[in-house]
Amino acid sequence: MTGISGWLALLAFGQVMGILRRVFNVGQYVQSISDEVWTYAPAVIWSEMLINAAMIGFVIWTTVLMFMHSHRFPAFFVVQAICAVLMPLVDLLLVASFSSAALNRPFSDFFIIEPQQIGQTIVGAISAAVWITYLLRSRRVAQTFTK
Repeated sequence: MTGISGWLALLAFGQVMGILRRVFNVGQYVQSISDEVWTYAPAVIWSEMLINAAMIGFVIWTTVLMFMHSHRFPAFFVVQAICAVLMPLVDLLLVASFSSAALNRPFSDFFIIEPQQIGQTIVGAISAAVWITYLLRSRRVAQTFTK
């Protein structure tokens, strides 16, 4: 069993759709930023854009490795999955740090984790654990990514 089929095809579909989803979400985010936020917090916005661009680039490269059947794909996917789980926390730390420094207020005023964020992180971690386990144990993956 080799090639991108079976469960691996589902993963491939998710990779491609993930790129499109990330680009769409960044586009929506940029459109939602008010002129006031651009005026008072451009460093925060540009930092978030840089993080998102780096993540999109990393996901694209990981997807290219997958379609090239590169032996490096599983390792890149593991890193991608971990980054996807940690990215919201890193973003929150970034925004809270910048806001705290700019407004001279305590960090804790801005570092607020909503219950929805906790739920999304848990779901993301479970999904990452499932796909990482699949990549590390699947015969199809071992036989497909050998170059």
